[in-house]
Amino acid sequence: MPLTLKQMPALPQCEGEQWTVNGPDALAHLVALVLIGQAFHAALILEGTQLGAPKITTNLKATLEKDLHPMTDKGIEHRDGLLFEIICWVAARKGMTGDEKIDNSHLKSTNQGTDGVKVTLDPATNTLTRATVYEYKCTIHARQKFQSQVLKSFREYVSGKRDNQLAQAVIALLENYGLAGAQLKTAYDTLIQSRPLAFEASLTVSPSVFSTERCVALFKDYDSLSVAADVRRGNTLPLDNVRVWFGEFAGRVWAQIAKFDV
Repeated sequence: MPLTLKQMPALPQCEGEQWTVNGPDALAHLVALVLIGQAFHAALILEGTQLGAPKITTNLKATLEKDLHPMTDKGIEHRDGLLFEIICWVAARKGMTGDEKIDNSHLKSTNQGTDGVKVTLDPATNTLTRATVYEYKCTIHARQKFQSQVLKSFREYVSGKRDNQLAQAVIALLENYGLAGAQLKTAYDTLIQSRPLAFEASLTVSPSVFSTERCVALFKDYDSLSVAADVRRGNTLPLDNVRVWFGEFAGRVWAQIAKFDV
């Protein structure tokens, strides 16, 4: 697979992984499929099934070419954030089990709201056992972003301040499982009252050799979150130069989209 997920706990702060891109063109193909609205196709590839080449319109191609080649610093940040969010989705799909379902990646870089959600069901009873909240940050200031934004967001979920956003995302995923009516009401009650929450933060970091000790320092204060250690996860994608890498990767993604038929 184009993305290697290596277990790298940052204890006592969190469990977690460190990611390595070992097939950038294959990863770019998956990202390109998500960008044209074929996340289902990307998911099938991750499961070992390949469909035929997609077709897209000339207008969509032109839009994506512009989006992947922004002319401003802010535009570059938004592009990199979107590409990283899709990479995070690939990583989450790659590690997903049969009793879990994750929402699709966004098609625009998000500044607020829920970056991603995963639900876990008890297969015997079809009841909700866990809701995982994801936060993704493509940044050159990983520690600052984690401390000022990621932890702030997670605390809002723990406190119940964002229960409406979380419930909406969770219920939508459970409907995809086929749950309805009273089952959804039971799941909502479990979510709001029992609060079986888990949290997963994923960040770009530098340099490309990023030790366990650096991860512990990065995720400092994660243990201040009022949840058990086994539901706190922190992942890193180490790169020597984040902006340069994503600029090159955007070119690879565009090369994939350029080959799609119209």
